Amino acid sequence: MITWLQNATGKHHRLIFGFLLVVIVVSFVFYGFAGRGALTGGPAYMYQGVNLNDPAVRKRFNDALFFGQMTGQRMDPNGLVQRVAELALADGLAIPAPSAVEIRRIAREMTTAADSKNNDGLNQFLELAAKQLDASDLDVRARFETYIKDTWRIQKALGALAGSGHATASQIKRILDRERTKWTVDVATFSAAGFKPDVKVDEAKVKEAFNTNIEDYRLPARVAVTAVTIASTVADTAPVSDDEIINMGYNQAEKFKFETGKVKEQALAKRAELEKLVRAERAITNLAGQISDELAEKFPVDTAKADSKELAAWIKAKDAKITTVAAFDVTAAPSVAQVPVEALRVAGELTEKEWRTEVYRSEAGATFILLNQRTPDRLPTFDEAKTKAVEAWKKSQFNRLLAEEANKLAKGIKDDVAAGKTFTDSAKARKLVLTSPEAFSVYAVPEALNAANENTGLLIEAAGVGKVTSPIRTANGDYVFIRPAKADLPKDGTTAEESRLFAQRISQRNAYFTGIGLVQDIVPPPAEAK
Repeated sequence: MITWLQNATGKHHRLIFGFLLVVIVVSFVFYGFAGRGALTGGPAYMYQGVNLNDPAVRKRFNDALFFGQMTGQRMDPNGLVQRVAELALADGLAIPAPSAVEIRRIAREMTTAADSKNNDGLNQFLELAAKQLDASDLDVRARFETYIKDTWRIQKALGALAGSGHATASQIKRILDRERTKWTVDVATFSAAGFKPDVKVDEAKVKEAFNTNIEDYRLPARVAVTAVTIASTVADTAPVSDDEIINMGYNQAEKFKFETGKVKEQALAKRAELEKLVRAERAITNLAGQISDELAEKFPVDTAKADSKELAAWIKAKDAKITTVAAFDVTAAPSVAQVPVEALRVAGELTEKEWRTEVYRSEAGATFILLNQRTPDRLPTFDEAKTKAVEAWKKSQFNRLLAEEANKLAKGIKDDVAAGKTFTDSAKARKLVLTSPEAFSVYAVPEALNAANENTGLLIEAAGVGKVTSPIRTANGDYVFIRPAKADLPKDGTTAEESRLFAQRISQRNAYFTGIGLVQDIVPPPAEAK
């Protein structure tokens, strides 16, 4: 295996924005941009050199949301523009990417619980991510690496702007009190699964909705490509450091059956075997750099063509392996044996002018992709999209009727409580499911109560003890009605060290928001989409 994290090699790397930032609190939408147009495809909408409507960009941003959730972080699902601005700032400040060793350290820290006896939860994390994304191990590792790199760069950029931050004693006490306060609540759940409205399809209305939201049905561009893999390498003889041996040891821990917590020592004990792997990896890296240089010199994209006889002869002379990849949607790169997944993802961006990718390392050698044909994205006819349009319309009608029913139930419960009836009796009368979760803080709301588009903790505080919240749509699609029964602030048992760490955390949060404000001043907002 080349590395646990695949990356492009060569002089002229294509920068593909990741738009990722791990934050302490939920990010707000930069410049009030709601992100809808940027997340639905359509004509080019350029901002800071990035097409916000590019499916590849959307996929990269969705990766950020996914890995953020997987690592227990929160990101604004509509914050694409903010991410672009933050990464543009990192570029402007020339913030470099972290080293391979640093990436590995960050990955391990992000995926291993502080109280875990397992010192390396990374493999389990990647295995789960691969299942969730329905992607290969190498693909997931590459995407996670990008997440880490961009996160690190953005954090460094914001830190350079905002400094360490500052928190007042009153602010710390107020937030600490909120965090320590335990809420005891009663919950009545209106199950979406049990709601069976009679939704009759009205084709005229379906067509009207389709025409109104036709951009949602835009068919992505398609590309047919050829993968060129060159395998001839020159043996590497440069010295190999202990750090390289240890890093390879972590990469190959499963193969060598290294024990958790003893990888470093056991890797150094297997130095001879691991050194061969390091040198093999270096050889391919050197080859990829060499091929990248030759392509740039002999076949620059602005003057050469993918179908030129000169390029074909050069490829033949290199005894390259040719893999023809049938046309695929640019939003769904296929998995092709011995072709780097990331290269195929980038291939979706190829055009007649930008007809080849950079050179990528793989276990088979150095690989680049040539464009054979690109079919542009287009709007479908109603007949082409009818099945999806009908399902979308039925879903919208279901959600509308579900919300109407939830509002009726909420009014009934609130009227009952105002009239002296208990919350429990009112909920039972309406055949709602009653639960009483263990007491929690507004910063740690039980997963089942997390709202899809609101902050449940704030809604509980706004309602207050003895009152009933408005209906809250949870992340799983149900509606809940919450009656706070008690709000207990225990005696302060916080140690001096805990207080210090808490103050540090609040200061970091303040610094983050200061940095965001400065980003708004430094990076202009995008023009309106046309």
